[in-house]
Amino acid sequence: MEFKWNISQMDCKIKETIDGQELQNVVNVVHWRYDAILDDYETEVYGALELNGANPNDFILYENLTENDVITWLEAELDVDELQTNLINKMNLIINPVEETLPLPWNNEE
Repeated sequence: MEFKWNISQMDCKIKETIDGQELQNVVNVVHWRYDAILDDYETEVYGALELNGANPNDFILYENLTENDVITWLEAELDVDELQTNLINKMNLIINPVEETLPLPWNNEE
């Protein structure tokens, strides 16, 4: 099974002063999806991670951020093992379903 991050959006504070330094475009929320792919099957979990204050000593300008930088933030704050376990369980239910939605029996009348 392959797992892949997908960052769909980042919300930013336009200006924030931290320790006397004015920072611009400070990411404060990362909207993400974590995808699982197995052969022809695919499932995902998604969420938004709220970030608590930037550190002026290692602040990366918004225009210099890379996808790997943001993935590092996600993996530092989220329980990736739990996400993967949930995705594996979801995938197992897709491949081997235990429930289904049936048509309403009274709509089968002709």
